[in-house]
Amino acid sequence: MTRRGRVRTAVASLLFVAAGCTHPDSRSTTFGGTWTLKLGTHTFAVLALTQDGDRVTGAMTMPDHFQAGQTGVRFSNISASAHSRSISGASVEANRLRLSTLNPKDPKDTEALELTLIGNDKATLKFVDEPFEPWTLERLPRGSRAAVSTDWEPTRSYSRDDGRSSSPDMQQLFESDQKPRQNWASLSPAERRATDDQDAERRQQTRKLLSDGGLHTAEDFKRAAFVFQHGNTPDDFLLAHTLAMVAVADGDADALWIASATFDRYLHTIGKPQVYGTQFTFTADNSATQEPYDSELISDALRRQLGVPSLAEQRKQRDEVSRQLKSAARTR
Repeated sequence: MTRRGRVRTAVASLLFVAAGCTHPDSRSTTFGGTWTLKLGTHTFAVLALTQDGDRVTGAMTMPDHFQAGQTGVRFSNISASAHSRSISGASVEANRLRLSTLNPKDPKDTEALELTLIGNDKATLKFVDEPFEPWTLERLPRGSRAAVSTDWEPTRSYSRDDGRSSSPDMQQLFESDQKPRQNWASLSPAERRATDDQDAERRQQTRKLLSDGGLHTAEDFKRAAFVFQHGNTPDDFLLAHTLAMVAVADGDADALWIASATFDRYLHTIGKPQVYGTQFTFTADNSATQEPYDSELISDALRRQLGVPSLAEQRKQRDEVSRQLKSAARTR
C-alpha cells in the first residue's frame, strides 16, 4: 500500500470512529438522555431518549424475561439476555412524556408508558396498562452509556434497596432485645417484667424506623421481626411474621425460622394450636409445654425446609427447658 493509501485509510478510520462515538446528547432538552433503573449494582432497565423540540426518539431496553411482584418493586427469575423496544410514538405534556414502544418482532405488540419528571435527573416511569407502582429512574451524566446487566442470579430476587447498608439503630435494638434472653429461665419474675417494659420501648423505636423508611436490608427486616416477636398482641406477631417474609424475599433463607415462629406465636395468641412447634410456654409446676399444638399438620420434611427442628428434637428441647426451669426454681 502506498503512503497516500495508508493516509487515506487512517483518515477514513478516524472518521468512522468519530461517527461511531457521536451520540446526540439532548441533556439540554427536557427528557433527552439515558435513564436507568438500578437494582443495587445491577442495571435492570435503560431508557435512551433523544429529544428535538416535541419530537422524541429512542428505545427501552430490559431483560427478555422476569417476574415482578404486584407492586413492581421486587424482581426475580431475571433472564441474562435483553431486548430493546423502539419508541414508536411520543407526546410532551409539560413535565410528562407519554410514550409508546414497539416490539420489533411483532408490530401489534405495543406498550404505553408515562415518564414524569420529579427532578432535574430523576423521573418516574409508569407502565400504563400494568398494576405496577411507577419505577424511579435516574438520568446519567452527559455522554454516559449504560447496558442492562446480564449476571442475574436466577434463584434470588432484586429490589432498589439492594446494596444498601443495614441500619446500625436496628442492630442495636436487636442486640438489646436478645441480651436478656440468653438465659431467660434464670430471670426472676421482676426481671422479666422489666424486660417486658423494655420490649415495648424497642417496638416503638422499631415502628419509627419502619415509618421513616430506615430499614433496607434482609438483616434489618429479620432483626425487626425478632423485636416484634416479643410483643404481646396478635398484631405484633402478624407484623413480625410480615417482616420475616420480607427478609426471606430479600434473600435471607435463615429468616424462614423466625417467619415460622412468629406465625406459631400468632396462632397461640388467638387461641389456635401452633403448627410448627416453635413455641414453649411454662406451667405452674415449672415444666415446658408446646400445647396447644397440632403436630400432625406439618411434616418433619417441611419443618426441615423451614429450619424448624423435628418432633423428636423438639421433645429433647422441651425436656431440657423443663430441667432448666426446675433447677432455677430450686436455687431461688
